[in-house]
Order: sequence, then C-alpha cells, then structure tokens
Amino acid sequence: MSQELNDLAEAIIAYQKKYDKTDGEMAFGSRISVEKYHAIKSGELTPTSDEQSSLKSLIATKPN
Repeated sequence: MSQELNDLAEAIIAYQKKYDKTDGEMAFGSRISVEKYHAIKSGELTPTSDEQSSLKSLIATKPN
C-alpha cells in the first residue's frame, strides 16, 4: 500500500474513533458500499480518485 493510501486509511480510522462512527455510517456518508469501504480501509483495494475525494471530504468535516 502506498504511503498516501496508508495515511488515508489511518485518517479514516482516527475519524471513526474520534466521532464514534460505524463502518456503515462512514460508507453511507462517503457513498461507497460497505464492502468496498472495508477493502479500502484495510488496504486490500485501491480507491478510485472519486472515492478518495469522497472519503477525504467526509473526514475533513465534523459530523452533526
């Protein structure tokens, strides 16, 4: 896994812990299927540029 993708996975995990978000909530918020979200988070799948943007946008915002 590239450093950028590793950093993204770590940022996702940190966000989930900080805001107590489930994988389902994260997948829904980023408009990615839960299965694909799990694979991206674990490093088994490289996200498309759109998926990366969606995830980065989600973790850049504080949840309501």
